[in-house]
Amino acid sequence: MPSESLSDIKQRNWIIACGKLGLRVETNHGKGSHVLVKHPQNGNKYTIQRDLHRIINIKFSIN
Repeated sequence: MPSESLSDIKQRNWIIACGKLGLRVETNHGKGSHVLVKHPQNGNKYTIQRDLHRIINIKFSIN
């Protein structure tokens, strides 16, 4: 089994995972390279940015 880091997961993989979880993914809404994800029942909104790995790497290196 290959080991993967959170920093290796691309935005497209997050979009596929959100779709499988039943979340609504709107690629034409969102700021810049961000994608809007909505919970279908309560309407909570989340965004997934394209270069998420940079933020994850920064947070892990600080700790």
